[in-house]
Amino acid sequence: MGEGLMQELIAVFTIAFFGSLGHCLGMCGGIVLAYSSKLRDSWVYHLSYNFGRISVYVVLGALVGFFGSMFSLNIYLKSFLFFLAGGAMVLSGISLFGKLKFLKSLEYSVQNLNWYKRFFHKFLHMQNLYGIFNLGILNGLLPCGFVYAFLFKAASSASLIDGVAIMLAFGLGTIPALFFLGVVSNTILNRDSIRSFFIKVAAIAIIVFGVLMFQKGIMILNVEHISENNNTHKYMH
Repeated sequence: MGEGLMQELIAVFTIAFFGSLGHCLGMCGGIVLAYSSKLRDSWVYHLSYNFGRISVYVVLGALVGFFGSMFSLNIYLKSFLFFLAGGAMVLSGISLFGKLKFLKSLEYSVQNLNWYKRFFHKFLHMQNLYGIFNLGILNGLLPCGFVYAFLFKAASSASLIDGVAIMLAFGLGTIPALFFLGVVSNTILNRDSIRSFFIKVAAIAIIVFGVLMFQKGIMILNVEHISENNNTHKYMH
């Protein structure tokens, strides 16, 4: 694992950690409270729930990383992928500020589907590790602008392994807030003003990430342009 990737993984983990204190508590907190209120010794179930959720992120990271690797075969397609990822991350960051509503509408759309409700209630009432693990999988399948932002980041890595690593780092970063939610649900983390602050911090970081993706896309095109000019110069001489 290169030093550059390790630095990116640390940044992804950090953004996910702070973002989860705002966005994930609001989006997924209800699911955590629903199952934890029915079970004792819930820390084991919290682990099972989070493992289920993260497993979805890892699989998605592998898929988008593999898809992105096909773009890397062509320098112009690779730069386009960086532009696409950058634009999506910027839009996701703006959406977390509440300035765009389409992601929020998408996030709540699946929860109202009959099949989702049926499986959710089925696994919730199992009250065992298998049921809670599957609740985590259902949670991972929910559309989420926060997750999408890093899926585009994973796709821009143009690597199945790097895509897995990025989404694993993202998933691990979101564990602490949801893991301890049952314990601290009535404390400072439950205040809207505090959650709003952390959402804004994460949104700014995601926008910065998006701008950096644009910069990488431009750099790739510049390197290709310089290479083509050098080849032309050699050919003429």
